Amino acid sequence: MNYRIYILILYCLLINTKANSQLEASATVRPEIVGDHIDTLWSVKNGGGKEDFKLVKTTLYKKVEKMPVLIGCETDSDPEECSKKKLIDLLYNNIKYPNEAKKQRIQGIVYAKYVVKTDGSLGNIRVERGIGGGCDEEVLRFIGTLPAYTPGFQDGKAVPVQITLPVKFKLMK
Repeated sequence: MNYRIYILILYCLLINTKANSQLEASATVRPEIVGDHIDTLWSVKNGGGKEDFKLVKTTLYKKVEKMPVLIGCETDSDPEECSKKKLIDLLYNNIKYPNEAKKQRIQGIVYAKYVVKTDGSLGNIRVERGIGGGCDEEVLRFIGTLPAYTPGFQDGKAVPVQITLPVKFKLMK
């Protein structure tokens, strides 16, 4: 009787291991898709002098074959690492701790998201989870000052990629 339980447990472990390896294999091949993204709003002149608007809907990605990197990091041996270091440097040199947050002794992490569009510009900048005291607005201001990116690529085409930026605010004692 006991050997049947052991065989059943072993069988379940093998199935689970196989399923996990298939998930891992598919995660390395398939990009992470966030959803749809309205990438561009174009104004088009038609023959009568009227303006028409065309919305371009594309797939929004979270992870792609070639992630977006800040301009200047494309030729680095590790462009993503270069971009991260450059972003951290910009963050430390440009973020100011808001006076209101200092007065209220507000500390924590602001999670912001933005989209690197197919032309490398930034859009859809928003705070996903904030802490208040002016910290949320400071992070939005900072993201608005970021230089352009080299866009992300999937299957050889430039695609919009959503970036999450956590910014930690901590008061010194």
